[in-house]
Amino acid sequence: MQFEDRQEFNQPWKVVQKMFTDPAYFENKAKLLKRMNVKLLDHEKKGDEFKVRFSFDDMATIELPGFAKRFAGKTAHVIEEDRWNIKTRSGRLSFEFQGLPVKLGADMEVLDTDDGCVNLLHWQVSCSVPLLGGKLERLIAQDIQHKASEDLRVSQTLLKKY
Repeated sequence: MQFEDRQEFNQPWKVVQKMFTDPAYFENKAKLLKRMNVKLLDHEKKGDEFKVRFSFDDMATIELPGFAKRFAGKTAHVIEEDRWNIKTRSGRLSFEFQGLPVKLGADMEVLDTDDGCVNLLHWQVSCSVPLLGGKLERLIAQDIQHKASEDLRVSQTLLKKY
């Protein structure tokens, strides 16, 4: 399953990229989003390339139907990796869910706007559970879309520090 989302910022890419390449931003954002057991695993910046990996425990924000509860507990242990190429303004966001047959990621590209810039996210969700995979993919997409506005609000608040 694929879908798109956008994050609009009232600052130019030069400012937003400082935030997107700061490991502290990812830790602070995760904590403000009330993710549990947030831990920075590693980060690296070489030339125009930046990568950060961290883990956290998170809960679904939508009500899961009975069949989905068999696959997901109350919380999921997640490893998130964000990669950016500062020069091309493109990146890749990926999530690993421990113990769940789910692949989740988004290709990102930042474009200038009259008021700042926008991060376009091209999401891909896949679930390898026979017969139920498509339904689980739609639920995961719903959960992402439900969390998107709060994620953006927190990012816009943190951007003020840059």
